[in-house]
Amino acid sequence: MNMGKQIAAGTRSTVYRYGRNMVAKVPLASTPDSWIQYEALYTAAVRAVGAPAAKVIDVVTIDGRKVALYERITGRSMWDHIVDNPPSVGDYASQLAELHLDVISLTAPLSVPHQRDRLAGKIRRAASMTELELSSAMALLPAGHSSTRLCHGDLHPANVIMADSGPVLIDWFDACRGSSVADVARSSLLMGAGGATTDSVPHLPGARSEILNELHDVYVSTMLDRLGCGRSEFDAWRRIEAAARLSEGLAPAGLLSVWHTSAHSAAS
Repeated sequence: MNMGKQIAAGTRSTVYRYGRNMVAKVPLASTPDSWIQYEALYTAAVRAVGAPAAKVIDVVTIDGRKVALYERITGRSMWDHIVDNPPSVGDYASQLAELHLDVISLTAPLSVPHQRDRLAGKIRRAASMTELELSSAMALLPAGHSSTRLCHGDLHPANVIMADSGPVLIDWFDACRGSSVADVARSSLLMGAGGATTDSVPHLPGARSEILNELHDVYVSTMLDRLGCGRSEFDAWRRIEAAARLSEGLAPAGLLSVWHTSAHSAAS
């Protein structure tokens, strides 16, 4: 596989420079080709409805594997900027909230999955991996698919590229149509849930607890205020998202703590 310089690596794929103005997203050996294909499909779909996503060039076969080609976005991630300038974390948290509000103001394309279906599948997997009681987690899920807001599903500062033309969101594999509050709850977990250890955020390298806490708290308070969302609704969704995230191979202690703590808060 004749790729250029590696520019990013994740749990599912590696990203390389490709040609003059493209990047190639190459699946790891453990990642099915369908993952690459679906992510490209979702990225193209959300871009078409106005989301700040990179242009999908093509999905090709290289050395027997599907590889997605995207336009190259020049810029560093929001997270890199935060790490280099910790006093700016509050400003970036506010900017992240504004970006998220722009995304969830969009009506999701029909080609992205329902949020409830995604969460139910993850909770079922989590139940076989942890002490989670499946029935109680499933019972928290709304029964229908009433909300059709566009949800990124993996929104955190490392997935925001600060391009000259404005921020661009990457990694749309978990895009779905559903509740905007649920998407905020998911991002809350991805940013440490206001006190989780840095071990729970491997996607934010170099994180320190004080940075995570300010990032999380400014972002969440801004989102809940702008959405007019009460804490009880948010906590209920955070329980659901914590249960679902247990399926993703992370150390379960922090997520189980969110599950139990939020349950106690809801009962109080």
